[in-house]
Amino acid sequence: MNWVALVVALALIEYFVFGALVGRARVKYAIAAPAVSGHPIFERLFRVQQNSLEQLIVFLPAVWLFGLYLSARWAAIVGAIFLAARILYAVGYAVAPARREAGAVISFLTEIVLVVGALVGIIRSIVAA
Repeated sequence: MNWVALVVALALIEYFVFGALVGRARVKYAIAAPAVSGHPIFERLFRVQQNSLEQLIVFLPAVWLFGLYLSARWAAIVGAIFLAARILYAVGYAVAPARREAGAVISFLTEIVLVVGALVGIIRSIVAA
């Protein structure tokens, strides 16, 4: 589970970085809190941060459960793919919103794998008990 823990820590750091980018854009484009609209670049970065938060709600428990009940190694591998997909999403969205699609799809697919895998592992554990 050490590798899973590393992936979780990296996911949190990634989220902090996205937040820092939003903060920097808020200053650069003079968007005073609590406003969440203004300059298009700020809005894109803000949406990256918010969408990433939305994804973490599914990802974090799913990667832990998958690691505990099915395979820690595969949880870490799929989790690393998720992290790369979130970077792809962020970069794509920052360049042009239409370019976020690949990262969004890969993120979603990794979450499906983790949730379904966790469910399979939990059911196997219950049946074996």
